[in-house]
Amino acid sequence: MNKKILFLLFLIISISYAGVFELYGIGKVGLNYSVAALGRGKSSVAYSDTLTVNLQNPANLAYINKAGMEMSANTDHNVISGTGNTNNYTGFSYGVLKFPLAQRGAFILGLVPLTTSNASYQIVDELNQYRETARSIGNIYSASIGVGYAFFKKHQLALGFSADFLIGGYTISKDIEFDDANLTPVSIEIDEGFSGSQFTGGISYTPFKQLTLGAAYSYVNSSSRREIIQYTATSSSYFYSYLDTINYLNTAVFPNQLRIGLALTLAPRYIFTADWMQYQFTDLVSDFSFNPFYEGSQIKPFNHYGLGFEKQGQLSEYLPYYQSLTYRGGIFYEQHYMADSQGIPVQTYGLTLGLGIPFTKYQNRVDMTFICEYNIGTIYEQAGISPINVSEFVYHFNISISIAETWFNTRGKYR
Repeated sequence: MNKKILFLLFLIISISYAGVFELYGIGKVGLNYSVAALGRGKSSVAYSDTLTVNLQNPANLAYINKAGMEMSANTDHNVISGTGNTNNYTGFSYGVLKFPLAQRGAFILGLVPLTTSNASYQIVDELNQYRETARSIGNIYSASIGVGYAFFKKHQLALGFSADFLIGGYTISKDIEFDDANLTPVSIEIDEGFSGSQFTGGISYTPFKQLTLGAAYSYVNSSSRREIIQYTATSSSYFYSYLDTINYLNTAVFPNQLRIGLALTLAPRYIFTADWMQYQFTDLVSDFSFNPFYEGSQIKPFNHYGLGFEKQGQLSEYLPYYQSLTYRGGIFYEQHYMADSQGIPVQTYGLTLGLGIPFTKYQNRVDMTFICEYNIGTIYEQAGISPINVSEFVYHFNISISIAETWFNTRGKYR
């Protein structure tokens, strides 16, 4: 049987990030990084500066020393091999309020993305003369509250805790059309709604000045999924519609997460970071049958490996301004939770570059990060048919602004 892939690339104005592999499961995961952490190859479990929020390890919130807010936006562009280009959404990524607690801690309130999907393509079966088109659009966000607190004279140990309320959903559609005019086109639209809560505990430990170790674990306390499926068939002489609602209560639909990292200071203001993160998808009992095309795929743990570098700027009015800039760079590798029948997962290779630009007497900062991802994997496979593999480049640009407000600050000069 001769199968041919055609990609329908749309300009979508409601969802951020895009890539062909986001069509499956709950889409792209691993979005909860600050822009500064993205610039370091998505590594922040053991390190973050005193101005930027840490979204991976709540223990590092203890080192925030300026109250205020941090807001982020992003844009992206992808190039899918053999098909062409598509420009995608530019808009909100995350927003967080920060409140220091005396001199040893801080807490945050915010809205952070966890997963996203914005994908559409078509498979054409030339032998059987029909076309299948699938689309998936949606997000899962966490409404978070977190706190971190440091211990000992030089804050060598910090502990943190956060509670996240998971909200969001997807609209997934599948349209089947036939070349034979006697056959009725069929449409299937699935609305997936998710809710739940998770708790995260974290630790940051500095055994000596040059080395910091960090770890965090997120446990999904409760989650549920509501699935509304509508089947529709329409022709000039025939109409059929059927609506089915399924509630998956107390069913795990979002995985627990483990994160481990280290930060090494080889010279003043030169920080090297390394992270490993895993979403434990194989522990789920959820039914991922809402995958539009790839019903026979396997679910595996999602693994992220990141290496990063940061050169901190020197904040002084007596030095040239360019020396106050913070430079970042990094690489990362990811094995995704969707795999083919041989157990080979979708894979991502990434390169990041970042820049931090302070302003208004160095109390505030703009962070910018450019990310280039190369994704490769199987998107379609059936018994007796050669698997269809696809590769794509996705380019992301992320920007955030961190603003400190003196009227907001709880740390007095002599406290």
